[in-house]
Amino acid sequence: MPSGIPKSLVKSMRFDEDEWAFLEQRRKAMRLRSVTGLVRMCLRVAFGIPTKEEFRTLQFKEHLVQLIGMANNLNQMTKAANAGKFRLNKRTEDQIEAMKVEIRELRQLFVDYSDAARARSFTRALEIERLAETQRAHRVSPNAKSDG
Repeated sequence: MPSGIPKSLVKSMRFDEDEWAFLEQRRKAMRLRSVTGLVRMCLRVAFGIPTKEEFRTLQFKEHLVQLIGMANNLNQMTKAANAGKFRLNKRTEDQIEAMKVEIRELRQLFVDYSDAARARSFTRALEIERLAETQRAHRVSPNAKSDG
């Protein structure tokens, strides 16, 4: 945890001498400054809480797939427009509007992820991911709307 970030909660743990010796040994082997840092790292691994670097790779993967899909749709629309075959109708307007909404949500999500990673807030990171899952679940594609 970077220094200078205030902690709002302090909890103590009891260890026997063997446990503490083991934790100190692991801390030194991993070149960490404190056993507290080791405990935080263990919690992060145990609960799958991403580090700052993992935010950039693992958590963005799904969102990047969404952006790639939108880019492909836009490329197809552009090709059709250049070939003189593009017609702006209710379906394409709905697709464009859905992409605008999704881009706004993703942009805010990237900002939130970045802020949480900078603050190294595990709780905030989990909240952001839950919110993103909820948004994905509530989003209905234009194709699903027109089929129903």
